[in-house]
Amino acid sequence: MTISAFTDRPQPLAWLLAGVCAAGMATGLFVQHVLGLEPCSLCVLQRLGFLLIVVTAIPLAALPERRLRSSALAVAVVAAALLGFTVAAYQVWLQAFPPAMSSCGPGIGAYLEGWPFEQGLRWVFDAQGDCSRSSFAIVGLSLPQWGLVAFTFLSAGALRLFWLVQQR
Repeated sequence: MTISAFTDRPQPLAWLLAGVCAAGMATGLFVQHVLGLEPCSLCVLQRLGFLLIVVTAIPLAALPERRLRSSALAVAVVAAALLGFTVAAYQVWLQAFPPAMSSCGPGIGAYLEGWPFEQGLRWVFDAQGDCSRSSFAIVGLSLPQWGLVAFTFLSAGALRLFWLVQQR
């Protein structure tokens, strides 16, 4: 099976985008809970971008095609991918030019108090790390740099998805 089998039709491309984002979420949770590195609030926002792509791409792939719904979901996938790209780019810039005093804020976890399933949500969205420091690298790139690479491809894929939906 070739890559064009995934990129020439909306449903397979939406499944591919959802799978890549699920892998991105799993990687973030693995680094946090298995390797013991605390994410920062910008890392958590990138996770949210991955999650938003998953929850908008899966219905687009799984539900029967209806032009208006497919277009709306494709726009949501593009918006989530661009949101993730923007957050990752900002974090890469922040790490390249760290401020004298770094403070990225408490993260999304601080707003979850009293919510149902609070512990489970905190397991995914709690942030304690410093946004301007990189403490982990894979093949010479920090995790935010890998996030930027991922969101660059996800944004291109999301734009392609939107274009394919509009062509139908």
